[in-house]
Amino acid sequence: MELKKKYKKVVYKRRISLPEEEAMEWVSGERHCRQDTQISGEVDYFLRYYRGLRPVGFLSYEREAYYAEEQEDFRVTFDDTILFRQEDLSLESEVYGTPLLPEGSVLMEIKCSGEIPIWMVRALSEEQIYRTSFSKYGTAYRTIIYPNLAKEEAAHA
Repeated sequence: MELKKKYKKVVYKRRISLPEEEAMEWVSGERHCRQDTQISGEVDYFLRYYRGLRPVGFLSYEREAYYAEEQEDFRVTFDDTILFRQEDLSLESEVYGTPLLPEGSVLMEIKCSGEIPIWMVRALSEEQIYRTSFSKYGTAYRTIIYPNLAKEEAAHA
């Protein structure tokens, strides 16, 4: 279970490890978390604040991650085969879904708490790679979830 929050361009993640069945029951309000921790309290607050949450999608991707030995807070990840589906949401299911990136594209993410090392700035400049914003869930919502909701509303109108 993970809560993700972006504040002033910094992403904060709060995680708690649970079996899938327990996590799904917790989110659906069928049970409380068996772990009484600061993070479980934060998730409980989130669940009370956003009543009626339910799983609506499954996002999966393959990731390669690298870090600089001389600067451990500097990491680069490459995500590909980013897939989304709205059925069969179990983590135990096979990997399949609608691709969120054009074929042959890869999402590169640079993660660091300070400045990007100059050698990386030079490499990005030489390859004409520039900062952009991309949200896996945001893309799934914009291209799949919202259009499906609009179709459902039109069918009921």
